[in-house]
Amino acid sequence: MTRRLVPVLAVVLFTGLVSPRLFAQLASYKDAPVRISHYHLNVTSVEAQKKFWVDTLGATSSTFGSDKVEMIKLPDVLIFLHVQKPTGLNRGTAFDHIGLAAPNVPALVEKLKAANLYQPTVGREPVPGAPPPAEGQGGAGGGIAYVLGPDGVKLEIVTNREPNAPPLKGHHMHFINKQYVEMCQWYEKAFDAPCGRSRTDFFIGGDLPGVGYSLNFFRWEGDQSVTHQPTKGRITDRVGFEVKNLEEFAKKLQAKGIMLTEPYRKMPGLNNIGRVLLTDPWGVSIELTEGLDKVQ
Repeated sequence: MTRRLVPVLAVVLFTGLVSPRLFAQLASYKDAPVRISHYHLNVTSVEAQKKFWVDTLGATSSTFGSDKVEMIKLPDVLIFLHVQKPTGLNRGTAFDHIGLAAPNVPALVEKLKAANLYQPTVGREPVPGAPPPAEGQGGAGGGIAYVLGPDGVKLEIVTNREPNAPPLKGHHMHFINKQYVEMCQWYEKAFDAPCGRSRTDFFIGGDLPGVGYSLNFFRWEGDQSVTHQPTKGRITDRVGFEVKNLEEFAKKLQAKGIMLTEPYRKMPGLNNIGRVLLTDPWGVSIELTEGLDKVQ
């Protein structure tokens, strides 16, 4: 599936073709100024995560930098694992799930079932007292599936119809918020990502420059008394973007009135990559990096 088709489906990391030793993991849209690159997970067991991601979904694993941070690698996305019991699920925060793409979603679901790792979940949050929305609940028979991994990390797997598609790759970042339109507009301001080219009455999409559709914002339709809590400490602790000319980009963020949680600095224990931390107005922790595109 191309990125342009995903909003339509929304409405209604690779053992593969190339060796990860020879090619950078973040291979797509390498000239884009900003692109989705990684996630940090707080987990109770690295081995349980590896059984899910590596043994079943076909990712590879290694450690990163002299700090030896555990890392799961898929094309176009890196997953960093930190052994720390998560304080909660994604649910209750404004970050809903990690978006991935596979050429055969039903086959991937069957692999999870065979490994006794299939935990289905809903896509959109149901209105209290109502059955969950029907779209995307195709399970083994559909082109899109929502599943929970170890520690409750939530994934959406959509169909990838690109030629010679790898078994699984990074695809999009998915948020949920009562203020879903305002959230999209904030990411447009921060990342110069046009907002609203794709939208319905409960969904709006954001396009990263040089990439296209990448950011997905759903309206929170669940318990309206819920106030979204920060992601820090949760299973998905923070989301990550690879940025060109990061130091200058950070200055531009501040000029736009966007405060940084941590200013630009190099990370000696992590291959000297550049890093900036910030938090969006709804508590989603964001890590901007420069240098993760060199990971092989």
